[in-house]
Amino acid sequence: MKMTLVVLAGLVSLGSLGGCNRAESPSATATDVAEARQDAAKYNAEARSDANKDVAKAQNGMGDQAQDVSKAESKGSYDVVVTRAKGDHKVAVEKCEALAGDQQKACKSHADADLDQAIANAKTAYPEH
Repeated sequence: MKMTLVVLAGLVSLGSLGGCNRAESPSATATDVAEARQDAAKYNAEARSDANKDVAKAQNGMGDQAQDVSKAESKGSYDVVVTRAKGDHKVAVEKCEALAGDQQKACKSHADADLDQAIANAKTAYPEH
């Protein structure tokens, strides 16, 4: 899971560095957005699966340790929220590729700000992370 997040972050970083704010063709943008949506869905599914595994693992060795289950559920929920936000960010950045110059730059800045806000909200909702 952590490796997946690292890879996703690296891809987002590389994507934001390239391009020099040149507009992509509508078909290229549509293809990139579709791929970003597929990647986001895949990563969200993996995050949910990892969260469910963590909960199951905590329940198996539990006894009366409901707190462990609660922590695992909280961690899983946090991971899912952050992964979803990163997927949404990737899709938004790909959509920005259809724009040119300052509009593209502003669009990407807005997408970055949305990601930062989503992560901040997740940290507020799940302060133990």
